[in-house]
Amino acid sequence: MKWSQFFNTSIGKKLLVGATGLFLCSFVIVHLAGNFQLLYNDEGQAFNAYAAFMGHNSLIQFIAWGLKIVIVIHAFIAIQLTIRNRAARPVKYAINPGNQTSSWYSRQMAIMGSILFIFIVIHLANFWWGFHYGEIPVKSYEGTAYKDLYQVVQVAFKQPLLVVLYVVGMIALSFHLIHGFKSAFQTFGLNHKKYNGLINFVGIWLFGIAIPVGFAVIPLIIFFK
Repeated sequence: MKWSQFFNTSIGKKLLVGATGLFLCSFVIVHLAGNFQLLYNDEGQAFNAYAAFMGHNSLIQFIAWGLKIVIVIHAFIAIQLTIRNRAARPVKYAINPGNQTSSWYSRQMAIMGSILFIFIVIHLANFWWGFHYGEIPVKSYEGTAYKDLYQVVQVAFKQPLLVVLYVVGMIALSFHLIHGFKSAFQTFGLNHKKYNGLINFVGIWLFGIAIPVGFAVIPLIIFFK
């Protein structure tokens, strides 16, 4: 079987979703570490320097565009799998017989994934697009000038609706990661009773709770500051 044919099968698509999902998990850690610089009491110097580095370094930009492609691939294939699974069982049970093979999280993946994708599009429109193509004031620190993305974020997170959107987006991310992290390991056949405890701990407490909470508290702190 050719690779193109393999990745058109359900197993191949699940492997692609798992691989792209794990790659995106590594990204959120780096992104959160950078975003925490918004909370420094330095008038935005650390965050603006970080944003300038991320926005102009050639290697980082190559990875960033690859990341955007991965997000689209991950979402597109996940939608295909959802449609295929529903088509395979078009009639829902009148009574849910206590499905033991899928958790509540897995049954909500399509909804949470859709909310998360909408959030990502809005997030990119608000900050990424504006930073690269919009009119952003420049601020100097010790003789070095940076686009003042810090101030843009401060103004944005004084808007209640945008803060609510970010919190809802992080709730969706939490549910998505709680199921998706463990599911990716199962897809690759890496689940084992010896390691499942660690996988569940990392998937639930680190990726499912700590990281989304970390992202969510930043706009809340800025809003209430």
